[in-house]
Amino acid sequence: MNFNPVLAKELKVKMRSWKAAGMIALYLLVLTLVAVFIIINMMRDMSNTSVNKQAATVTYGFLGTIQFLLIVFIAPALTSGAISGERERQTLDLLLCTKLRPVTIILGKMLSSLSQVILLIIASFPIFATVFVFGGISVANLLELFLFYIAVALLMGSIGIFFSTFIKRTTTSNVVTYGFVLFLLFGTLFLTALYFQVFKSAVVPSPGMPIPQTKTTLFPLLYSNPLLGYAYLLMDQLGGGNMYGIPFIGSLIPGGAVNGMNPWKINIIFNIAASCIFLAVTSYRINPIRKKLTRKKKVVKIVVK
Repeated sequence: MNFNPVLAKELKVKMRSWKAAGMIALYLLVLTLVAVFIIINMMRDMSNTSVNKQAATVTYGFLGTIQFLLIVFIAPALTSGAISGERERQTLDLLLCTKLRPVTIILGKMLSSLSQVILLIIASFPIFATVFVFGGISVANLLELFLFYIAVALLMGSIGIFFSTFIKRTTTSNVVTYGFVLFLLFGTLFLTALYFQVFKSAVVPSPGMPIPQTKTTLFPLLYSNPLLGYAYLLMDQLGGGNMYGIPFIGSLIPGGAVNGMNPWKINIIFNIAASCIFLAVTSYRINPIRKKLTRKKKVVKIVVK
């Protein structure tokens, strides 16, 4: 089995120092303090002879939201300078001169940048497992949550490396990447609200007219929103009334499955498909053979003229 040499080299460099272990220890310490604080405050309101599942759901919701925000806002920063940084150090051409395929280089760069985030996700599993003591959360729920985390991390990483390839400066790439991520999180909500305000506000039933019963639907643009996908995941696992981690979203969206399939599952499919598209376009962009073909076409046009 051939291991990605770019990934192997980057992992050796990043994991060799004490910073990686220190970052993991600090992050786990913060999560542990949050979990202990929530559980202690919840247990004060419970009798000594009864165990309330609310302690598990509250802890699960807060820990899940903290980790989700970590992925959404840290993963793009780790990858948005992967290719532009190589270009600024003037080492990208040397990397492209090797026998490695462009897709191998892109995957190695992205996975090595996301390795720290993925390692934090895996390392936090024992802390999330503390909710099993109170019940209400199953191993299947936890695995679903971590699967959603990985899909979101891949999407955020592919977005960062996509703009890092097309933009030469790392600072500009960071700004554009976060602008796109914010649009994906909040811009889609704004466009959806604007759409319903403009096109749906005119359709108002008159007093006394029965409201037609239809299936719960979701505006198609919202299926691409990871924040909404995460909200639906918690609603599916904890119930619509237990949105402790993100109460502001629980009051804005309908609960339950949408047209027979939970939106968070559709969001996972979208995240993986969008990641593949971003990576394919990025690999084509840095392909040196494509550049040679483009130059030959230009030379041929000049000669013909």
